[in-house]
Amino acid sequence: MSTTSLMNVGTRAMFAAQAQLQTTGHNISNANVAGYSRQETVLTTASGSYTGAGYFGRGVTVQTVTRAVDGFLTDRVAQTRSQASADSTRLDLLNRLEGSFGTGESGLGYAATQVFNAFSDVANSPADPSARQVVLARSEELASRFRASADQIESLQASTTLDVRNTVDTINGLARQIAKLNDNIAGAQGNGQSPNDLLDQRDQLIGELSQHVQVTRLEQDDGSLNLFIGGGQSLVLGNSAYQLTSQPDDFDPSRVRVGIQIGGIERRLDEGMLGGGTLTGLVRFQNQDLAHARDQLGLLAGTLAREVNRQQSFGLGLDGQPGNALFRYGDANAIPAKTNAVDGAGNLIGAISLTVTDSRALQPSEYELSVNPDGSYDVLRRSDGATFANLADGATLDGYTITGGGVPGDRFLLQPFSTAAQGLGVALADPRGIAAANPVNAVAAPANTGTGTISALTIEAPPAGSYSSFNVTFGAQNALGGRDYTLTDSGGGVLASGSWSAGTPIRHDGIAIKLDGVPASGDTFAIQPTLQASSSNGNALALEGLAHAAMAVGLTFTNQYAQALSGIGVRVQGAQAAADVSSAAADQAATELGARTGVNLDEEAARLMQYQQSYQAAAKVLQVAQKVFDTILSIAA
Repeated sequence: MSTTSLMNVGTRAMFAAQAQLQTTGHNISNANVAGYSRQETVLTTASGSYTGAGYFGRGVTVQTVTRAVDGFLTDRVAQTRSQASADSTRLDLLNRLEGSFGTGESGLGYAATQVFNAFSDVANSPADPSARQVVLARSEELASRFRASADQIESLQASTTLDVRNTVDTINGLARQIAKLNDNIAGAQGNGQSPNDLLDQRDQLIGELSQHVQVTRLEQDDGSLNLFIGGGQSLVLGNSAYQLTSQPDDFDPSRVRVGIQIGGIERRLDEGMLGGGTLTGLVRFQNQDLAHARDQLGLLAGTLAREVNRQQSFGLGLDGQPGNALFRYGDANAIPAKTNAVDGAGNLIGAISLTVTDSRALQPSEYELSVNPDGSYDVLRRSDGATFANLADGATLDGYTITGGGVPGDRFLLQPFSTAAQGLGVALADPRGIAAANPVNAVAAPANTGTGTISALTIEAPPAGSYSSFNVTFGAQNALGGRDYTLTDSGGGVLASGSWSAGTPIRHDGIAIKLDGVPASGDTFAIQPTLQASSSNGNALALEGLAHAAMAVGLTFTNQYAQALSGIGVRVQGAQAAADVSSAAADQAATELGARTGVNLDEEAARLMQYQQSYQAAAKVLQVAQKVFDTILSIAA
């Protein structure tokens, strides 16, 4: 045993204490650096040296420097961050969407009520030009609000599309950085030690990436990580990064779809495959929430405009002519996919057109049509996923008729009303054209003895030809308690006959005649074309009555509007609840990971004192060894 051995023990001890001090200082310096994991110097006892008197220790050896890591908690933080980002992104967009419909006096419901009230004023004074002018003004206000709401929705669409593209660029940039770090880590790990700071940097980048898109990771033997998204699609493999793409939708270039480029082939990623992250929240908002709002708004605008125009066509303006359309609106569309077949000149071969036949049967949805090999159609209703197979040319579905044809494999986006709100406006310029008058009127015969009176004369459909006079004559009471009646033309010819009962209208040639009281046998009512339109208000009353008439999905306009608002409100509440839960889960996971891998300054300060004392003790060993060596030298001299 020599003094050299004692000096070696002291030197090793000093180096070990110095390494521990350096690591502790590194921890303290990076305590507030995001993504930093606490490091620790690992010491091991040096193997002893054999002598005849036994094994003598040779001190301590610095084995490695490790980082505090917990793979389970790290993955949990990444997953919870992804979900929280998706939920918070969707919630923010839904809050902006909720304001597009307006509420109270700034809402569509209030503006529509003002239009119906204006029709009521015309019914009270059908010849008053100022009352008619108010109808046009209120109608333009309603149309303006519809267009403003549609513009806000399309502005949200443009913003969402831009955000998706920017998010895709961010994801691609992070993927490239992670792939580069994989290469550096694999090279450094080839030296036999883990590059802790590089590993922290990579984990921090993966954490940032997870906020944009959910990833799963698989560690390789060389220290690199493979990252996967979208149900197993590769994003990073070793030092190679694949690129996400954002392309215009196949039907509507204002909308965006997401894919991934692998081997020169783009594979589309559906929202359900993306898992979580900002990108998922954006795509889900576009495909579900924004599409729903666009459908609801279009349905509100389209059904109201069609029903008002329909009722207008039943009446007469002050000039005695049938009423023209009060509103103009966006037509039904069938948009071909950009992948549809074209001829040699690049023109589309197939074409589909839509015609709305029953606005009250329309559903708040867009549809996707695909052409089968035999030329028939399969139609998917996007709102609920319902499918309608093997439809033929001329088929009617949900209130619209499909005509035309396409090449097998062609696809079309059907929009019966989606653009109605964008194009809504007032088509009638002359207030005299408001069809307040009924085209026919009823006159009771002076000799009538019963209590029956005509309470309403409603036009339900256009006549087969022009309106002509006819008489309704009542007979004796029948076995059911009602009265038989006969309809005769002006020459006495029988047109029809039937049985009347209280509350049941008599219908003929699109005219519904409703009576109050009970007519006596022999009572007659003459139905005649209206000669003086300025004195008739029957159709104005019918236009006012549209406020209480069932339109689309069996609801009045007011109820339909309230349902649309409440539907968005429910989505906002659901998104708020989901965001609160996922945010709390993400915070909890981050806290648990921080407790496991973060730096505690109090602990590091205590270690600093401990390692300082170790360093001082090791120095004392060296000092003693030096004195022993000097003593030996002096004896030898």
